[in-house]
Amino acid sequence: MKFEVSDLLFAGFPKFAMRALSPQYGIEFFYEFGKDYYWDNEIACWGKRDLSIHGPCVAVNLANPEQKTYLEAFAATFAYAEKIKADFVVVHTNEEIGEDKEALKELVKQRLAEVIAMAEKHNVKVLIENVGLCCKNNVLFTYEDFLALFEQFPTADALLDTGHAHVNGWDLAKVVQDLGPRLKACHVHDNSGKGDEHLPVGQGTIAWDGYFAAVKAYAPQATQVLEYSRGFINTKGLEEHLEGLKAQYNL
Repeated sequence: MKFEVSDLLFAGFPKFAMRALSPQYGIEFFYEFGKDYYWDNEIACWGKRDLSIHGPCVAVNLANPEQKTYLEAFAATFAYAEKIKADFVVVHTNEEIGEDKEALKELVKQRLAEVIAMAEKHNVKVLIENVGLCCKNNVLFTYEDFLALFEQFPTADALLDTGHAHVNGWDLAKVVQDLGPRLKACHVHDNSGKGDEHLPVGQGTIAWDGYFAAVKAYAPQATQVLEYSRGFINTKGLEEHLEGLKAQYNL
């Protein structure tokens, strides 16, 4: 089972801590928060390892009809992903949403088709993430809607965000089983079920035994990306945590 670490944990200047991460672990980074020269320098310091990119999700909202620059943002992202031979680029379907959900679903699907076609020209794999939180009233695609996206877009695959799914009441083990070979990566983090807290595994209320058992049985190909936003101040503690997870769940 492959593991990566999101740079969300070391946002800003502390991001330099990522340079000390063992090369056995890949890195997923938020491309939109840096210039190419910045990422070129960091990647050189990271050394040879697996890399993936989180697509634009602050400057881009595919569910905003007034936003017209989303393709420019994705064009730059995919060009860089092609340059570094990233394993995949994560794409959010939406951020905040309006009242007419059905119309917005159609708009997002049209835009996803454009984004995926652009990615294919760069030989980049798109992974569509489950997003939105019921507590924030911005869930656009229900569980059934999310699964249906991979019928409509056969060249894209899925990324399961465990925290989003847990807040929205999804059965993680069932999600993993239903997605099966289409599940290529997971954003792994915990929470109380009341908000998107991005806690380390074991500090919230997710039933991890069932989740990891399902991944091993139905989606062993899925890269496990630790998308924490707190809990560790350096990569040494994070690596010890990772080794503990692998031992505890026989990963």
